[in-house]
Amino acid sequence: MIVIYSGFWLLYFQMFNTVLWYMVDHVDMTPADRLLTSIARFFGSSRDLKFDVAYVTSVNAGTIILLQVFVSRIVKNLRALPTMIGGIVIGTAGFILLSISGNAWVFLLAMIVFSIGEMTAHPKYFSYVGQIAPKDKVAVYMGYSFLYGIIGSLVGSNLGAVLYKQIATGMNRPRLLWAIFSAIGILTVVGLLIYDRYLSPERSEAEHAGK
Repeated sequence: MIVIYSGFWLLYFQMFNTVLWYMVDHVDMTPADRLLTSIARFFGSSRDLKFDVAYVTSVNAGTIILLQVFVSRIVKNLRALPTMIGGIVIGTAGFILLSISGNAWVFLLAMIVFSIGEMTAHPKYFSYVGQIAPKDKVAVYMGYSFLYGIIGSLVGSNLGAVLYKQIATGMNRPRLLWAIFSAIGILTVVGLLIYDRYLSPERSEAEHAGK
């Protein structure tokens, strides 16, 4: 389950390299620059502001700060694993948006959509691990649960760099790059659906109790 879930984090770690390179190389952020400058003017500043790559992670963090409590209230009573899957579907939709258009507003919407997926899936991931862990092995399970970050970071960062160089730069087809990562997200969803149906201890216990 951890290996499958790591597929989502291959997408997440693109936020720290390929997404930023893509914005600089292929997205005209002039509309966002104008919006930031207008806001600055409203508050009395005469500076011309630009949407820098540092703002991308701010969009991710800001979306989570604004919406996490709201999203958590919606999903708090839902079963953990299906909620994780739903969150990954939402996050993958963000990458699908990137594969559809290079418009600045679509780019920003994609970052927001992915962030909503992240805040939907990830808290339920830890909840699920805690639920399936034997009572005497909760600490061990929770410790190993963080392997998703190691796999996602090592594989995701390197895979993203290689694909960006070959596809976005070499072939000048950045949308194909995002289509590939969208496919990884879809495969992650399919993998978790199969896991939920055939391997999930949570479902096995429920079915056993029903009998």
